[in-house]
Amino acid sequence: MRITPIFLLALYAAQAHATSDTSPPQKVIVNGAHTDTEAGRDAVAGKIVIGKQRIADSGLQNVGELLRREPAITIGKDGRMGLLGLPGYTQVLVDGLPPQGDPFALDLAHIEGIEILKSTMAATGPVGIAGTINIIRRKAERKSSSQGSVGASSSAGRTGANVSWNSNQAVAESPFVYNMSMSARRTRAPRSSHYRETRAAEDIASELEFDGDAEAVNVFDAVFASGELAWTLDAANTIRFRPDIGRIRISDEGSERRQWQDGRVLSIRQGSVETLDSWSLPLTWRRQFGADSALSLRLNVNRPRMRIDAPRLEERSGAQAHRRRHAEQRDATNYFVDLDIETVLRGGHALGAGARLVRNDSATAYGDLSDGVQDLGLAVLGRASSTLVNGGRLFLQDEWRIDRSLSANVGLAVERRVYTLDEGPLHNRADFNMWSPSVHLSRKIGGDRKRQLRFSLARSFQPPAAERMLLHPTINAFAPCLPDRLCGANAIDTADSSGNPGLRPERALGLNLSYAHGLGRDSELLVEWYARDIRDKTGVDYALEQVAWASAPRHVVRPVNLGQARVRGVNLEGRLAGKDIAPALAALEVHGSLGFAHSALSDLSGPDSRIADQSPWRVKLGGSHALQAVPLKLGFEASVLPADWVRDSASRRIYQSGTRTLGVNGSWKIDAKSKLTFNLDNLLHRPTARIDEYRSGPELLRWWTGSAGHARFSLKFDTVL
Repeated sequence: MRITPIFLLALYAAQAHATSDTSPPQKVIVNGAHTDTEAGRDAVAGKIVIGKQRIADSGLQNVGELLRREPAITIGKDGRMGLLGLPGYTQVLVDGLPPQGDPFALDLAHIEGIEILKSTMAATGPVGIAGTINIIRRKAERKSSSQGSVGASSSAGRTGANVSWNSNQAVAESPFVYNMSMSARRTRAPRSSHYRETRAAEDIASELEFDGDAEAVNVFDAVFASGELAWTLDAANTIRFRPDIGRIRISDEGSERRQWQDGRVLSIRQGSVETLDSWSLPLTWRRQFGADSALSLRLNVNRPRMRIDAPRLEERSGAQAHRRRHAEQRDATNYFVDLDIETVLRGGHALGAGARLVRNDSATAYGDLSDGVQDLGLAVLGRASSTLVNGGRLFLQDEWRIDRSLSANVGLAVERRVYTLDEGPLHNRADFNMWSPSVHLSRKIGGDRKRQLRFSLARSFQPPAAERMLLHPTINAFAPCLPDRLCGANAIDTADSSGNPGLRPERALGLNLSYAHGLGRDSELLVEWYARDIRDKTGVDYALEQVAWASAPRHVVRPVNLGQARVRGVNLEGRLAGKDIAPALAALEVHGSLGFAHSALSDLSGPDSRIADQSPWRVKLGGSHALQAVPLKLGFEASVLPADWVRDSASRRIYQSGTRTLGVNGSWKIDAKSKLTFNLDNLLHRPTARIDEYRSGPELLRWWTGSAGHARFSLKFDTVL
């Protein structure tokens, strides 16, 4: 990749001192003079900002809980969050970089703010077909403060607890400022379900194959610590060092009992422990050139280490019991080098340019035992695999304030990725080039920034994860292999899963049209129409194959590129602060969204051929009211998703029942420094139903599952120390 000409041009532009007072693109500073709504209005492409004050007022514990209340965030029936009803196509970043572990589990004690963009920009890269959620960690400030919190939770009698602490320290006349944040959390969540499978042929009525019951308890433990040391060398140069370290441990203990119509019984006791240890060492140097230009160089190395241990005891009536154990160890090291330049030029141009070099190196070791003997089938592809992904990205972006009413953001991002995959005797290599031009226009009606028309057109991508390109299989637990031999046959409903080295990136052309009507400093109504045309749509395919790990053909499900997908939708979103309407309503706040969407897949026929997790319609509504007699603020959150079918392959379609959620919350301000908050989530705790239909030749297998729902109560105490 030749980056020298672009950087010479950008560096020359950065040193050209400009007289315009236009701000650099997408640079949001939330302070007492601006509300979150006002802070997002100046972004040409439109940006949703969740600032420090709203995070503090929420009384919530982690990023996921906070985002669930945001009208623009859509939540699938599987709980995944995203934008435009497309969670799998939403890019999630932490400080502009891919996260390690679950970013939604981050404690809010470590978070400065969140920025949400429902389109693709050159500065955020070519990835993110539905948009980007960027989580910004706390920064060291030139003030001294400390705060802490402690909380407890309960779900179906299973209790949890959390604690967090944050301290920021600054000494007058010292060039050093530092902060530290620590948090720990434990949650315990039960789950239970009943299921049954029926089999039918063309001329034969449905017959019950088996039914079963399963129950388990999931325990989530997390400990995280981070800090930042900021060193101001002089008026133009600042160095920031922001290390962090964390551990997440997820344990699951459960049992299952399945009974066939012929009297056979299978009893299973199983457990799993998954541990993720990670550390990160980011170092940033920022050089300021006058008031309007700057250069930033960021170096970062992080190392996640994952360990999985999953024992399983199977007892079948009239047969020998089997003990199985799946073990997996994955060690990765990721390197990032980022160089960004920003400057303001005459004529209202705010120019940004940058480059990124990335290296992701991962090695995985597998250990699968059956009755104490190494699983022969899984050893065929080797007991270890490695992936190496090298990438480079360039971007150039110009945000141009054409006049008082019209602004434009035009940019180009280019990224190249090279995948090297090794699995025992197999070696695969793939490389992708991604070109992402984008243009965004904003028109202020009558020059009023509270009333804006926005247009966005961008090309974007969804590259495959390296793990989805590995052939190493996951053997279905209900069609396991026996010791010292290759696997036998299985059925389509007990298909193994394997990767696809030939997987290609999904490519999309995205269009957004919106109108935002501001009603005050913190009140706004938005109507948005969007379209996404996706090529090489990734789905799954079930096939009966002769595979290396089996002596007979087995059903295998793999990710594949299906063809084209067409997505159309419209969203209505609003946030209303009563103080913007009338003084008498100052204690009232309301927010909500209503969305409609339609999608179709070219390679799958039928009325249910659409993108999974994108509901035909969805509703979210929430609000709060501050009481006058006592320092108590009460609120609620509700959402509705309809029941629907979706076909994700030619052989399977899935039904999921509708969901209705309701939660209430409250915040009691004890004094100027202390606050007590409570949340009651999933008060309706309605059971859910799911049906998986598998078509195998003339036979139709139908698997029905009913799962219980549980309410959750949490209490949290925050104080300034």
